[in-house]
Amino acid sequence: MTSDFDKNSTEGIDAHALITTLYSDQRKTKSEEGKGTKTKQEYALLVNDLEKQFVKKKMKNYEKAITVEAKHKRQTQQEMNELQRDMKYQVNEEKADTESKIAMKKDGIQSSDESIQLYEDE
Repeated sequence: MTSDFDKNSTEGIDAHALITTLYSDQRKTKSEEGKGTKTKQEYALLVNDLEKQFVKKKMKNYEKAITVEAKHKRQTQQEMNELQRDMKYQVNEEKADTESKIAMKKDGIQSSDESIQLYEDE
């Protein structure tokens, strides 16, 4: 019975009665100096400053990425050098396996070089 009552009560309310309008007294709001309308030149300077900040942030991210890639390259180079030293004491089957690992390390180094170059170009 309550659900019937709720349904009937909402049907009886006009849709316009559900819309609420908010009013404010603008005389009571304080305005800060310099917050008024701006000229085209002021907007252009603001946009330029925002773009500079964006570019600086992007450059920092690229520098971090270059640092990470360089670190990865050095680590891969060290692993490759260790494999080459160990290869002196291995038999032929082990040497073939080590040579394939060295080739993969060289590809990794080349990939790191390409990534660094891409970041520097950006």
